[in-house]
Amino acid sequence: MAQAQRIEQARQAEARKVSRRSFMRVSAFAGLTLSLGAFSAFFLGFFNLRSPKGFGQPVTVPKIQIPEPGGEPVRITEGKFWLVNLDGAEGDVLDQGGTGGLLALYWKCPHLGCTVPWRGDFDGAEVAFPGIQGWFRCPCHGSTYSRAGVRVFGPAPRPLDTFLLTTNSDGSVTVNTRGLTLGGGSVPNPQRAVPYSG
Repeated sequence: MAQAQRIEQARQAEARKVSRRSFMRVSAFAGLTLSLGAFSAFFLGFFNLRSPKGFGQPVTVPKIQIPEPGGEPVRITEGKFWLVNLDGAEGDVLDQGGTGGLLALYWKCPHLGCTVPWRGDFDGAEVAFPGIQGWFRCPCHGSTYSRAGVRVFGPAPRPLDTFLLTTNSDGSVTVNTRGLTLGGGSVPNPQRAVPYSG
């Protein structure tokens, strides 16, 4: 009888081992499935493979958001740029041959990457350009830029960078935030302005 009890106990112990093994297999499979699902969601979200929009893609600015010639620059948050409509040679403070039009200025300072705000109240007399009101001025180290993104003061190594811009038949404009052109270079910022009649 003792032997029969031992055999029964051995069977029960074996049954428990099998159930532990099954539990471990199911747990490992579930963990792997959850990990792959989380990685896939991260991958699709990070690379935005489903419907890319915003910075790093073309951004369309509707006609209603485009500033009037000489008006205050418009901050386009989705594309991380300022849209400026230069009135003639406005912003061409160094006489580089600007004739006016639209510019999309990347809002990062080329010095250390701080976001550069538009300061409509800033007087150019503080940076040796008296009589000109309104400048882009970096809050980090004071680099100062004209409406056309021309650097006139501060430690920044060059003017503000620009994005490629095209006009559309409905009066909107498309700014390709992948098409970054460094400020300065062979074509100065004021000459990069695209004519716009809206």
